[in-house]
Amino acid sequence: MSPELRRIIAAEAHRRATGHCPVLLHALGTGESFPMRCTADGFTDAISGLVVCAASDGTLLIGTATRIVLTFDDAVLFRGQSVESGERFTGRAGGGASVTLYGDGGDYFQYAIIVDQAAA
Repeated sequence: MSPELRRIIAAEAHRRATGHCPVLLHALGTGESFPMRCTADGFTDAISGLVVCAASDGTLLIGTATRIVLTFDDAVLFRGQSVESGERFTGRAGGGASVTLYGDGGDYFQYAIIVDQAAA
């Protein structure tokens, strides 16, 4: 899974778990930070320019060509799949300050989440 898709999934998982769109994701493994621009129905990844919004069926639409199914199993655990590639993932987004995403191959990626405190 591409780094762009990983951070988009992390941002969306946090948004669904808390109701607050992140304005910044900080990759704990690499130390990189990624700004997000919140919109009424989703957000834009400021680095890649990918526009993200949720379809009426809950599918996550990324740009014009990628769809992600993302569902929560409970208040913390989520899972999903890229519709196009079939790649699966799981994760944890408990509404705190971080999201952990687990890939098919056993790799995991952690992101610290920053939200706009004025909007929170």
